[in-house]
Amino acid sequence: MSKPLRVLMVEDSTDDVLLLVRALTRGGYAPHYRQVDSADALRAALAAEPWDVVLSDHHMPHFDSMAALDIVKASGLDTPFLIVSGSIGEEAAVRAMKAGAQDYLMKGNLVRLCAAIDRELQDAADRRARQAAEKSLLSQRENLRIAREVQQRLFPAAPPALPGFDIAGASLPAEATGGDYFDFIPMRNGQTAFVVGDVTGHGLGPALLMADVRAYLRALALSYDDIREILARAAHLLGDDFGLDRFVTLVILSLAPATRAFTYVNAGHPDGYVLDAHGNVRIFLHAMLPALGLGPEADFPAPAPVVLQPGDLLLLMTDGIAEACSPAGEEFGTERALEAVRSARQRPASDIVHSLFDAVLTFAAPTELEDDITAVVMKVQS
Repeated sequence: MSKPLRVLMVEDSTDDVLLLVRALTRGGYAPHYRQVDSADALRAALAAEPWDVVLSDHHMPHFDSMAALDIVKASGLDTPFLIVSGSIGEEAAVRAMKAGAQDYLMKGNLVRLCAAIDRELQDAADRRARQAAEKSLLSQRENLRIAREVQQRLFPAAPPALPGFDIAGASLPAEATGGDYFDFIPMRNGQTAFVVGDVTGHGLGPALLMADVRAYLRALALSYDDIREILARAAHLLGDDFGLDRFVTLVILSLAPATRAFTYVNAGHPDGYVLDAHGNVRIFLHAMLPALGLGPEADFPAPAPVVLQPGDLLLLMTDGIAEACSPAGEEFGTERALEAVRSARQRPASDIVHSLFDAVLTFAAPTELEDDITAVVMKVQS
């Protein structure tokens, strides 16, 4: 079956055009062609319709292949340009190839014409595929850059200054950024809400969904005191934003600084921990309902108040920490995370967070993290 070929002939001889058409037909092509022999006609033809290849004579009365090549290059089209001439010297041919012509052939020997066109069409297709891949990669990188900026702008500039508490939080984005989130939200009843969450997926979409979660929680905290109601209303408002492949794991707690008591709700998020003054886990903050966006809205159970003691340490983190892998494929795990916190527990909260991150990065080196890592630490001072 003949292959369709749209070929633009830059040629002043109709007989030579017919010679080329015959050679293309014999080579298995079904050429649709147009003949031009001037600069204006060439420009008009390039603008009028797409062409698979340009075949150009070298010498014409008022035009030549170098001028034609310049016009094709100036058009910005990635169209193979082959010179087919009865008289072109070696020096001129080399100059044309250096200027961008893909090949040159003699009119008296068209045996390799179709093979040359086959090759150049494949090379052009490969170039377009490579350029499309590079463009897609650049677009992905730009999306990741924007997502990273969105995340960083939404994180708290500083922890709350609560008497009797040393508080710190940080998030380290991976190369393929995700949707980690942490926040400290002042509530109208004088309490402070601590939030750590993780939106599934990577890139701009999860970062924007994370921004929605943050906005809803902050707005609802101005009107409601009960973190169950805040979270339930936020889940309802998010609704269709989740789509079919998005959900948010989230733990939120409300701390009353004067009594050192807090209540919490954990929606599908990794456990939080309260460590005592000796570094032992005193309380696990287990998940009590599914992640937001998974299934129908669930009933939020009434959380029991947790009273912190002097020397206690609260640790909240995202799964990027426990799931960070070594080059051998071993996960960092929860126990290593807790041990890193225990080892640094006598230091300020910000140092504990940084020590935890350093332990994760050292464990994973030299491989890059595949997910963001986020942690919040609160120390109860004596």
